[in-house]
Amino acid sequence: MIKRTLVRMTIWNSTVVFCLLIILGGALYGLARYRIYSDIDRQLVFNIDHMQQITLSSGDQVTYIDLKEPERFMMVFYWDSNDTLLQSFIYKWQFIDLSSMLREKQNHMGPESIRVGKKTYRFVSRPYQGNLPVVEKLSNTPLKTVQIFTEISAEAYYLNRLLWSISIGIGIGALISIIAGYALARRALIPIQKAWDKQQQFVADASHELRSPLSVVRGQTQILLRHPDHTIEEESAPISAILKETKRMSNMVDGLLLLARGDSHEEVISCKPVRVDRIIKEIAKKMEPIMDYKQLRLQLHVEGSEMLMNGDEDRLIQLFMILLDNAIKFTQADGQIDLECLRQGKSVLVTVKDNGVGISEHELPLIFNRFYKGDSSRNRGDHGAGLGLSIARWIVDQHQGSVHISSGVGCGTTVMIRFPVIS
Repeated sequence: MIKRTLVRMTIWNSTVVFCLLIILGGALYGLARYRIYSDIDRQLVFNIDHMQQITLSSGDQVTYIDLKEPERFMMVFYWDSNDTLLQSFIYKWQFIDLSSMLREKQNHMGPESIRVGKKTYRFVSRPYQGNLPVVEKLSNTPLKTVQIFTEISAEAYYLNRLLWSISIGIGIGALISIIAGYALARRALIPIQKAWDKQQQFVADASHELRSPLSVVRGQTQILLRHPDHTIEEESAPISAILKETKRMSNMVDGLLLLARGDSHEEVISCKPVRVDRIIKEIAKKMEPIMDYKQLRLQLHVEGSEMLMNGDEDRLIQLFMILLDNAIKFTQADGQIDLECLRQGKSVLVTVKDNGVGISEHELPLIFNRFYKGDSSRNRGDHGAGLGLSIARWIVDQHQGSVHISSGVGCGTTVMIRFPVIS
């Protein structure tokens, strides 16, 4: 699926960039062509509309155009009512083919281009207005049409060069767009690929974690069915195993549901002013029986009083219980766990420190991953689902706090959590 998405995104990215190149190239060519031809057309129209007959000091009458700007080389064709060409300026043989083409275009009033051989011409036609009597004398019939034209071969050549350059640029741009589109698609798919891999890993881990308790429940149930005449007391062992595994699956499902709601922002933290120091003291008191049973020492240190923060008391209790539970699991008998709570500036710092087995350096970046369980937990035969620290991190994030864990194999683990306090 990821590969198909990559191909589709590459095609879409390349297509969009290619279309933009075509639009920009077309706009550039169209603008250049418009500016060049509009200047030529303006001059042609001005010349043909401002022709007049004047008499020189020598008495000769000539065709004159009152134009202050420098003129291009132009020629004028005069046509009588019999479509016969009358010339008033130099008439050369190379314009014979041109005249035959212009004869067919006498009724085309707008500026147009025509190509004769390797040369290109631009012309304008106008009905005769009766302002050139000398030209009228050249024909026995009245004048009908006046045409003025100029050669634009150089302009057409450079426009063609521009078009070829734009086309080559678009081709190169298309190749670059494919490469860039592929690179952008791969970059855009990185978070999607990570999310997909994470989901696949999540499904695999969840299936693996649920397989064991389900197998136990099924096995113990089959044992119960073998002796339907036994009493509950006689089958207390398999019933106890079923309850234990059911509780384990229930806790796992609750944890997954909490994290899923957190990912979708459905789980709302109910924040109100709570005293962190009071929560820490209550948890330490509740954990004393467990610490005695595990033959561990708990050192409590709370510095200051009434350390208020905005938070959800139930979630904070769950957070600290997760951290203490992990410390108890991975600390040998006669070990010590330190629980500290103190205020530092505008924040409160809660520290849980143990002198247990510790965590290797390469495992530290992975401990917050869901279902992750290090080698130490497997060696100790721990049956946790590996969701505790993921839930703990989520609770810390929901309270705008930060968490830092330092550890080393055989050196114990220190977890420091910092929350903002109410001033």
